[in-house]
Amino acid sequence: MTSMEPSADSTARIHGARAPHEGPDRTDDAPASSVEEPGGATTRRWTFRRVAKITAAVVVVLAFLLLGDRWAVLYAEKVAAQKVQEELGLHAEPEVHVDSFPFVAQLAAGRLDRVEATVPHVPAGRVSVAKVEGTVDDLRIVGNLPNSVKGAVLSELRGEVFLDFDDLNREVGASQVQLTPGRQKNTVRAHGEMPVAGTQAEIRARAHMERTGDHGVAMAVADTRIVVPGLLTYTPGEGGGLQLAAPAADKMDDSDFEQATGEPLSPGQLMKGSALDALTEHPELLKPAGIDPSLIRGLQKVQEPKVAKELQFSARLPDSMPGDIRLRDISVEKDGVRAELTGSDVPLGDDVE
Repeated sequence: MTSMEPSADSTARIHGARAPHEGPDRTDDAPASSVEEPGGATTRRWTFRRVAKITAAVVVVLAFLLLGDRWAVLYAEKVAAQKVQEELGLHAEPEVHVDSFPFVAQLAAGRLDRVEATVPHVPAGRVSVAKVEGTVDDLRIVGNLPNSVKGAVLSELRGEVFLDFDDLNREVGASQVQLTPGRQKNTVRAHGEMPVAGTQAEIRARAHMERTGDHGVAMAVADTRIVVPGLLTYTPGEGGGLQLAAPAADKMDDSDFEQATGEPLSPGQLMKGSALDALTEHPELLKPAGIDPSLIRGLQKVQEPKVAKELQFSARLPDSMPGDIRLRDISVEKDGVRAELTGSDVPLGDDVE
């Protein structure tokens, strides 16, 4: 009897599948990752565009916030510069830089982290201060923003005061005097010209810079000398006298000089008192050296205090400087004199304490 059960081939054809010998064409066992979900690529593209739009929006908002904050800083710097100029009676408007971010948020809180200021040409008596630089940490605003601000309190102030030699040279009283750093600490050399009995002589002096009180600096002049190069050096005042240069002394008659003055002559000798008076009484002694006797008489009339007064100077910060602002250490540098500036809890404003 013939079996009625269907064969493998017929079973496969009934279910619409290929027979084994017709080759594999099944996808049931394919990995899930290789199967593309319908609409997956579209979903990813939509997500990317959404993130890009959000990012761009955030960047634009931040840019507007930064721009607004910057404009607020510029406005505050301008107002602060005008206020400082008014408070100190300055001829020039200072430079003010607010180094606080975010400025608007700090301003709303009534405190700023840091403010820097540069004030040029501050009147300080006979001379002017070339530049005052200061940095304020923790500036506290007094009053209510925005319309009823009374002023501010500078919690910590530190900076520098600079006196420029170029300015000092123009303002020192003696004519054509140049100030330069000295060899010793905090010393200044003064060198200039002055006429003596029709002869152009050089004036040389050494000065010492020192702090006077909490707000001033001064230059005290010492060791003033008047020099006629190649002829002589004259030191005015008590203990001073005349010293001939070697070329001039070599031309003089030693025996005549000793007979007239009672002292031997040597190039390095400092003649004073009776020896100096003898030279003016015996002008013929000076003729071999080519020295006009009127020059010696003119030198004797030079008074050290007067010369020193013409050279010395002092500078003092304005009395209108608010609060506990003081000068500290002084140093003489290549281009001028520098002093440290400090202050704490410094009030700005008429009604600020």
